[in-house]
Amino acid sequence: MFTDLVGSVKMYNKVSDSVAVDLVKKLEGQVQELLPKYKGKWIKSTGDGQLLTFEQASGATRCAMEVHRLCDILARDRMTDLFVRIALHTGEVFHGDGDIHGNTVNLAARLLTVTGACETTVTAESWTSMQQDDRKGFLPHGPEVFKGFTRYTTVFKKPNPNPLTDVTFRPNESVMGDESSVAFTEQMPKHQVYAAVLEHPQLQKTIEIKEGETHVLGRAPECGTVVPDKMFSGTHLALAVVDGILWVFDLQSSNGISFRGKKIKRRKPVSVNDVLQLPTGNLQIKLKA
Repeated sequence: MFTDLVGSVKMYNKVSDSVAVDLVKKLEGQVQELLPKYKGKWIKSTGDGQLLTFEQASGATRCAMEVHRLCDILARDRMTDLFVRIALHTGEVFHGDGDIHGNTVNLAARLLTVTGACETTVTAESWTSMQQDDRKGFLPHGPEVFKGFTRYTTVFKKPNPNPLTDVTFRPNESVMGDESSVAFTEQMPKHQVYAAVLEHPQLQKTIEIKEGETHVLGRAPECGTVVPDKMFSGTHLALAVVDGILWVFDLQSSNGISFRGKKIKRRKPVSVNDVLQLPTGNLQIKLKA
């Protein structure tokens, strides 16, 4: 589990360095005191957050809710904006040199990038091992493909409204209804197999993507489709079919992907006959012939 203070730079600018450091250290101390109750272990400080491990996902989830509560109280007491975001993934880790390593750690760290202030995010691996009561309040965020990974990850989010500060919590758009949200896909036609037709000066190819599959496209040799074009990033984009919907993901590429003249910020569900503009060429979505 990773925790991270949101807006820490703003906080350091608002109060003196000594006061900001004291706030961070106080929260760290409170988190350490919580860990025995939830069968957790302190691994290290990450500067503005912590890396923690737990015996069970339910214990981690309960601890996360308590960390949010402590952060809320501390913000009220010190009269400053202090928000935490928390990301949780379940899997095998490797211990060494006072730290933990492996793809489980890497994925949890990536999960923070789609976690907003006052939110807790968990992967499907954590979700399935959580007790029913600990799932309350979590909303489906849908699939994500993170840079460095070749398969999509299903994510759930729990907003934690912050009533003890003057900030009005704004639900994350990814669970509430913008064009990258799961809610947006409810009325979309669903298919088990899609064909993505790549039209590029150096490569013409039809990519078949089936339910549950992820296909990565880019310049790197490990990609499912290798495009020998310097305008493309090493891993440029990914396509995945999840519950009958085809999603496209921008893998933090330099030159991006566009749809109808607008850059795709991170991900977007697409339909048959949609056309994606690539740095060079395009990708048209069709049904398998």
